[in-house]
Amino acid sequence: MLQIKSLKYIIGGRELLRDINWIINPGRHIALIGPNGTGKTTLLRIISGVLRADDGEMVKPNEYQIGYLPQEEISLAMNDILEGVIKGHQKLLAMQTEIDRLHSELAANPKNTEQVMNKLSIIEEQFRHLGGYRLESDAKSILAGLGFAESDFHRPLGDFSGGWRMRVYLARLLLQQPDLLLLDEPTNHLDLESLEWLEGYLKQFPGSIITVSHDRFFIDRIADEIASLEQGKLVIYPGNYQQYETKKAEREALLIKKYEEQKEERERIQRFVDRFRYKATKAAQVQSRVKMLEKMETIELPEPPSTISFNIRVETHSYKDVLHMNNLWFKYTDDWVLRDVNLSLYRGEKVALVGVNGAGKTTLTRLIFQQFQPQKGKVHIGERVQMGYYAQHQVDTLNLNATVFEEVEATVADAHRPKLRDILGVFQFSGDTVDKPIHVLSGGEKARVSLAKILLSPVNFLIMDEPTNHLDIASQAALEKALSAYDGTLLLISHDRYFLDSMVTKVIELKDGGLRQFEGKYSDYLEKRKSHTLPSAIPQKQSQSESVTDSGIYKSKEQKRREAEARQAISKERKKLQQNVDECESNIESLESEKAEIETALGDPSTYSDGAKTAALQKRYAEVKQLLDEALAAWEVAHEELEILLAQLDAE
Repeated sequence: MLQIKSLKYIIGGRELLRDINWIINPGRHIALIGPNGTGKTTLLRIISGVLRADDGEMVKPNEYQIGYLPQEEISLAMNDILEGVIKGHQKLLAMQTEIDRLHSELAANPKNTEQVMNKLSIIEEQFRHLGGYRLESDAKSILAGLGFAESDFHRPLGDFSGGWRMRVYLARLLLQQPDLLLLDEPTNHLDLESLEWLEGYLKQFPGSIITVSHDRFFIDRIADEIASLEQGKLVIYPGNYQQYETKKAEREALLIKKYEEQKEERERIQRFVDRFRYKATKAAQVQSRVKMLEKMETIELPEPPSTISFNIRVETHSYKDVLHMNNLWFKYTDDWVLRDVNLSLYRGEKVALVGVNGAGKTTLTRLIFQQFQPQKGKVHIGERVQMGYYAQHQVDTLNLNATVFEEVEATVADAHRPKLRDILGVFQFSGDTVDKPIHVLSGGEKARVSLAKILLSPVNFLIMDEPTNHLDIASQAALEKALSAYDGTLLLISHDRYFLDSMVTKVIELKDGGLRQFEGKYSDYLEKRKSHTLPSAIPQKQSQSESVTDSGIYKSKEQKRREAEARQAISKERKKLQQNVDECESNIESLESEKAEIETALGDPSTYSDGAKTAALQKRYAEVKQLLDEALAAWEVAHEELEILLAQLDAE
């Protein structure tokens, strides 16, 4: 059991977390929720020991193990991912070392046989009980569950994109089986198959779990308790997310009722005090009631839910035929990513495009938006179609010198202009943040600006690639409402199953370069998929040079070869960008060191006895500050380029 007592954390003079009291019992599976910026990640980092609280304490047993998966990538080198995952279980490896030592001792000194055998028997039983003899097979099973092929097991970690590396870190944590598992947005880099596998694994996980996730479907599947951060405090609700919504509404209604009753009582007592304040005969009674008022506990009303909403305007409707892809083939290098694809979309359709990471979903959308051209076949866009395309790499098109408001206002539909500042609240930009320049925003904030630009533009065909990744649950709900009411055409890629199920009426699965489609809601598609009754692929012409299995699916050996070649090309580009980032960081470190040395010198009173030296230091100080600003800007650009590449790879 882990217990948190009176925890407080202050940032920028504001109490982000206050008076957090929490008992995490063994085996509890908890979802930690709250709007973006309320301190969810901060609380996980404090529990993990990465961050220190300003006040309070955390009580846990001496051998209590905590495993933490952050949102950002962990710096960890592995020449062999299977070996790296296994090495994460230090306790079992230490026991294995001790077992090997005892065996060696037995062989070297037969006289101590009984004593050593007793010791060996005890430790081997513990090792067996903890799964030591299954360590490698369990590691392989977890890696496979998270989407790795057996041919990947002995590859170095650096060969993989950021999203796949996060899967390796997750596998390492799961194999350790800590007493408490902390997961910060674990579903962000997973496709449907690996997500479903993770849900099944976590449901059976024997330890405690605290997960931060905006995926309501995921929360409903794995959580038996909801911890909600509300106005800096933690409120616990038993049950999953659906039960939480009901219980929270009941709690808030009760709070409002108590607040009104207390308000009436305060007013009644205050009237008595005001009436008899100056009467000597009532002095004792007045004083008693004043004390009653002082002792009354203040009831804090819950923050009202956001009522801001928006509509996606369609100023000109397209004709019936929105998109036709005919006999389309596409490849990056020597191997075809898409093979003889045929696809039609019609006005008003809302379609989910699904498939495992690497299947080519993002490639297909970029072909539709005509950012790529196919080697064979045609993409025909219908008459009067006005396309809007949202994807992670769209942040490249933002004007870094504009403010959030200016950037969105430049393309917004006229109908949205009067309430633009209010509408930007849906995208988590409010108050002064709408006047921030784009270049100071984080990657997630830039993505939300891109999303706002697309959704508030007058388009009648929306292509959206993971639009919910940087939104909290309230913003997701506003987006769902807007897209559900949208009377244009929608093609949507998302790993958020709740989000998809709320609006799509057709599902198209991309697999092995071909398409198959299913009419119905996303949940219907999932049921069909589980029962293996999905329709066969959309008919594709077969090239004589391409061999297929009897089931119509390309041979896995060939697929693996194509994936390996693509990964090698990707790895080369990633290494180039990573080197650029490293060089920028080295430059920044050098300049910061020089700046600190000059500040130390300028802080020494004896420096000012030499006017020439002082002037030289002050001049150099100004130069270093300027150089540091330029170096930081260069690092941001380099880091953003690397993030965009990795985000594109994860989306594939």
